[in-house]
Amino acid sequence: VIIFPPCSKTYKYNLPVCGEYPCYLSIPLLGIWDTVINSIIPTAIITIFSIIVLARVYIQKRHLNRANLWRRQRKMTIQLLSICILYLAANVPLNLVIFGHICGLSPHFGEDVQIYANYLCYFVTLLFPFVCLSTLSEMRKKLRWKGLLLFRQPRHIAIIHPK
Repeated sequence: VIIFPPCSKTYKYNLPVCGEYPCYLSIPLLGIWDTVINSIIPTAIITIFSIIVLARVYIQKRHLNRANLWRRQRKMTIQLLSICILYLAANVPLNLVIFGHICGLSPHFGEDVQIYANYLCYFVTLLFPFVCLSTLSEMRKKLRWKGLLLFRQPRHIAIIHPK
């Protein structure tokens, strides 16, 4: 459907991004299918399985009759939550607006949010390596040790020369 759309695209040059709304989304069945299968369900699956992973760690500790020391799982929890929050913060606003349109809200509802949220989804790919690196304490130590941090204060050594 995306490669050979059943309609022709008309660009409106007075709208932001030339009215980049794909024409096949105006066909109700294709629009709902594309939105639900390619956007809403993956976001829900990521949320559900992230919660399941954390719950599994907790339940497994209880079954082994060990004290659940969250300090040991802190690194995994921080990594999982930071990646999940990055993904959800970028995708949930757009999914909510599109889901509202599917449910019958006015096409003008969330117009401004939708323009910015379309681009917000691309930031996940750009920010993902930085989020992963920020959660690795070993990498932070190496970067700090080698002096590769961006906001490092320059060290000036005063040299005294005899006259």
